[in-house]
Amino acid sequence: MGRKILFITTDQQRFDTLGCNGGTLSRTPVVDGLAAQGINYRRAHPQSVVCMPSRSTMLTGQHPSTHGVWMNGVPLPETAPSVAEVLHDAGYRTAIIGKPHFEPFLDPFGRFPENTYARAGTFGPHRGFEHFESATHGAAGQLHYARWIATTHPEAMGMFYPVLDGALEVNAMGGGENGAPQVWDNAIPREWYHTDWVADRTIAWLDSLGAADDWFCWMSFPDPHHPWDPPKSELHRVPWRDVDLPAGYPADASKREAVLDAKPPTPPPPRPPPPRPPPPSHRRALRRPHLRRHRLRRLRCRRPHRRRPLLRRLPLRLRRLRHRRRRPRPRRRLRRRRRRRQAAPAAASIL
Repeated sequence: MGRKILFITTDQQRFDTLGCNGGTLSRTPVVDGLAAQGINYRRAHPQSVVCMPSRSTMLTGQHPSTHGVWMNGVPLPETAPSVAEVLHDAGYRTAIIGKPHFEPFLDPFGRFPENTYARAGTFGPHRGFEHFESATHGAAGQLHYARWIATTHPEAMGMFYPVLDGALEVNAMGGGENGAPQVWDNAIPREWYHTDWVADRTIAWLDSLGAADDWFCWMSFPDPHHPWDPPKSELHRVPWRDVDLPAGYPADASKREAVLDAKPPTPPPPRPPPPRPPPPSHRRALRRPHLRRHRLRRLRCRRPHRRRPLLRRLPLRLRRLRHRRRRPRPRRRLRRRRRRRQAAPAAASIL
């Protein structure tokens, strides 16, 4: 007999925001109940601080140095192992609903499968998940949640914070009541927001299974990742004006600006080195006798292991010139020739 496995993840949430871990601002009764009835791993650490490497580790069970996803924008190889594939081969029903992010979201040409299922109207299979429904932090893109919003509630398309600016860079526009970056008053109803959509789609998939089916479902919530644009109707849950500032944080705006002004300016980028002058051509080197002699002197090396690198650095014509040089003859041969020349006239006079 197998098991029923529900894997719940939230995106970019601190350890101490949960009540079971000492959090006092947010109320998390369901998670606190799971921690009280089960096991709370207080020394668990993610393998990376950014999204795609950490999620790839959850799926593969490997370190980023092994699966190769070292930064956002680097897709997980298709040949990487998958816990969903292992469970599916063992007879489990598998699904992932919410934010997958094993492949880049910014994909205008549809190179990655995660961005093609919703456009084709299909729901997998993908990396061992027989059911695949995707969502991200807004209504833009080519994922299932964006298609659902555009089809059923098109008036909500412009309610989310624009994550990218006109230059396709991360948007720094401020909003909300205090003008903080990536804060937005979202007028979308709670039932249309992606948090409730992920929960509703997960419940619908679980209801479609049989009572005897063994299943593994990854319910992946995109929040509380920035941008911070939850439904405006839910902002009363945590009144931000009553939240104390962290210890050591200056409450006065003038003091904060003074701290920023006292920091050293960002140094300019280093200048590139000046370009090297081009080396003289082979013909000019052969025409100059002093340059030719200098290069040939480098060949006269006492150590034989240094000759080959020097020969490789020289142009081909200088190598041929080096081989054409006559090697010095041994002294014994010179002495024999001198003796023969000296003995030749005496023999002629005798004759």
